[in-house]
Amino acid sequence: MHVFLTGATGLIGSRVAALLAGRGDTLACLVRESSNTGPLEAAGADLIIADLADPVALARGLERADAAIHVAALYDIGVVDSSEMERVNVGGTGAFLDALAQARTPMAVYVSSTAALGPATNGEGDPDRDWRGPYPSVYHRTKADAHRLARAAAKAGTPVTIVSPGFGYGPGDTGPAGRFVNDLVRGRVPGLLMRPSWYSYVHVDDIAAGIVAALEHGPAAAHFVLGGEVATVNDFAIRVARLAGRRPPPLRMPTWLALGTGILLDSVTRTTGASFTISRESIAVSAGLRWVHAYDATVSTLGWNPRSLDEGLPSVVEYFLD
Repeated sequence: MHVFLTGATGLIGSRVAALLAGRGDTLACLVRESSNTGPLEAAGADLIIADLADPVALARGLERADAAIHVAALYDIGVVDSSEMERVNVGGTGAFLDALAQARTPMAVYVSSTAALGPATNGEGDPDRDWRGPYPSVYHRTKADAHRLARAAAKAGTPVTIVSPGFGYGPGDTGPAGRFVNDLVRGRVPGLLMRPSWYSYVHVDDIAAGIVAALEHGPAAAHFVLGGEVATVNDFAIRVARLAGRRPPPLRMPTWLALGTGILLDSVTRTTGASFTISRESIAVSAGLRWVHAYDATVSTLGWNPRSLDEGLPSVVEYFLD
């Protein structure tokens, strides 16, 4: 196939691009001028250097495409540029879906997130829930709004399949998850929460494989959750620390104290530009919530099986140690 791909230089998108190129697909990739496009150039991709919301660039990318995958998004937690995150995550997704409908591309995948589905009350959350907040971060709000756009487009007849990955982790991650793992490996996390959140942890290579599987097998208007092993933030942190040969963070903080610390550090960030693992948003998403959603349909329909943390974490910790 000839596949149009956005976000092809990111953590997940670069792996999707490698999988597609490895099986013989040709690529057209929308990239920023500042992106490292070396691997894409080596794969023979047609590079379209433009803004994510540029309708002319999107139309060019979709012109000859047999399929399209929209991965591009801004992912950060803490003190963020909310207007830019809104422009990229919501505006960029809307522009992609509009261009997709006009181009009549036969099939497409939009990469959402379980952050767009809201936390479960208990057990597993409903993948089809329309979550209206309250949102613990700008990222969660913008991904929920973008997810809503994709669902509406699918219902209107646009041939788009939605995939929602859980908590992605992997080598090369420079986002919030990667920074957290790096801080744990370096022994820079003094404590954890007394009431931690639960997450569904998925290796980024499995996320990429799930996206390609959805493109191959997913019927239009379907929604697949890419979940993984369920564990608390504390369990995850302890396992990372031990694999790195570090003592696990010894302290346990009540939510109110951690939130107060996050708010204080946010003010330091706004004043000095220094960034911290702890922020108001990072505590809000990590305190006592259950970000776990059913993904049985993904396994049965796509034949997709994610690796466990025991299988996935050692190479990730080794990457950050190096």
